[in-house]
Amino acid sequence: MRTTEDPTNSEFNSCHDPLPHSQMTQNTAANDSQKTDTRRDKESSSCNADCGRKCLRHLRSPLWTNIPFVVYCMVVVTVQGCIQSVLVFLPSRCRELGAGQNAAALLLTLFGVFDMTGRFVFGFVFDLRAVRSRRSYAYTAVTASFGALAALISAASNYKVLAVATCVVAVFEGGAHSQRATCVTEIVGPSQMSLSVGLVIFAQGFGNFYGPLVGG
Repeated sequence: MRTTEDPTNSEFNSCHDPLPHSQMTQNTAANDSQKTDTRRDKESSSCNADCGRKCLRHLRSPLWTNIPFVVYCMVVVTVQGCIQSVLVFLPSRCRELGAGQNAAALLLTLFGVFDMTGRFVFGFVFDLRAVRSRRSYAYTAVTASFGALAALISAASNYKVLAVATCVVAVFEGGAHSQRATCVTEIVGPSQMSLSVGLVIFAQGFGNFYGPLVGG
């Protein structure tokens, strides 16, 4: 005997399906989000582990026991601090000599112009074949000359002498500054270049920090 299904019951069953399509979609999206979060956590942990290994590798670098490189960083700190001290000292010295603010501004302008000139001149000189093989010794001589001249600049008795001395000091300062990165390549190997450049820049920044304190 054939029975007919009540359409009302069929609609009631379809409306009360225990897992409607919308709920299944939400569950799938939740699972995908959970998988994504898990993958991100794994990537973050892997990145942290890589950073830790890099820090340990830098701390174990032979640069810390490379005596020429350590001395070079100390020279960079000293030279950069001396540069900042000179820039702070010049305006004060102008006021002591009775010159005005315009004269002090002119001194700083002259320092910048002759600094740029020294970089070009010494950059060309240091690239000569006869000097290139002895670049480290030439750089040491230029930096020592800059330090000596910067120490003697306070002996200027009038504004004109101070202006001439400022120009000479700026030329040697430009020469010392132009070869700062080039000399690093002669002290360390290619595999240590990135860390060594970072340490040299750190030394330069430390010189910029204490230089104005000393000059002021």
